[in-house]
Amino acid sequence: MDPNGDGDPSDGIDGWRLDVANEVPIRFWADWNAHVRSLNPQAYTVTEIWENAASFIENGGFSATMNYYGFAFPVKGFLIDNAIPPSRFVELIEERRSEYQAADQYALQNLIDSHDTDRLASMIVNAGKREFEQPERFDYDVGSRVSPRNTDSYDVRKPNERERRIQRLVALFQMTYVGAPMIYYGTEAGMWGADDPDDRMPMVWDDLTYEPQRAAPRGLTRPVDEVTFDRELFDYYKSLVSLRKGAEALRRGDFQVLVADDERNVLAFSRTAGGETVVIVLNRSEEAHSIRIPLPEALRKTYEVALMTRDDAHRVQQDSEALLLEVPALAGMVLKEVAE
Repeated sequence: MDPNGDGDPSDGIDGWRLDVANEVPIRFWADWNAHVRSLNPQAYTVTEIWENAASFIENGGFSATMNYYGFAFPVKGFLIDNAIPPSRFVELIEERRSEYQAADQYALQNLIDSHDTDRLASMIVNAGKREFEQPERFDYDVGSRVSPRNTDSYDVRKPNERERRIQRLVALFQMTYVGAPMIYYGTEAGMWGADDPDDRMPMVWDDLTYEPQRAAPRGLTRPVDEVTFDRELFDYYKSLVSLRKGAEALRRGDFQVLVADDERNVLAFSRTAGGETVVIVLNRSEEAHSIRIPLPEALRKTYEVALMTRDDAHRVQQDSEALLLEVPALAGMVLKEVAE
């Protein structure tokens, strides 16, 4: 972390991710984290624990955990599988986030896919095809469900346009929720794949040409899929990153649910910091909806669209107490207050 020992850690690494940290005594990690921060007080240390890690972070001195339990599991249940309504999704994320100290909540590593799971795009392709084996985690990374090695029904094809719309919704929530978003390499470029070894395929680059995917494991059949760098999706992820970097409210702001409409399958929430407010609306429904979003008195400002998941027809109006929106199917929008 300070490779030349000059007391300046800027030429070293910024942090560590510790695999299966719960298999090592907690006292070791307390001493280890203390040593790391003696070299770089700003170091970011992340433990890999798939359940509630609040006490492990506190007692071991970690900055955060890979937030499978508090983020990836509920996101799969709501946005990917469409298996729970917005109100239940809100209950899960708020209940699990509240188990952590307030400062820790903003450092939690909010990821969807990783080297240990099937890729986000393939999670979406395979969503809702069978009853859950482990409903408490929405079969997130359940071995018999995430790879054609273990089931003939796992679909290894490229995602279609509808499934990409859902991926954009997931990415929007990931970049606007409380915590630190982590994107697994290639997800932003359109890569898909099952669990090991498909999730570790070489990166798809913009300046290279690739052969189509034709093969499937164990003699299973599949369509021939062209493999290319998805420039449109990549630019969308870039716009989300730019949005987050440009809004303190999205990085450090308070989180407040404004609407959790189970009938329309719409979720709206705000992030606020200081005088800055951002409103995020997610429509997980297959239909466009007109939705009224009541605004608490402190949020009654004038808003405009800062970002849409897709360039679809939409409408933004407001009265003195609410936003009046027309939100396209499987789409989301971000609204920021108009500068006076």
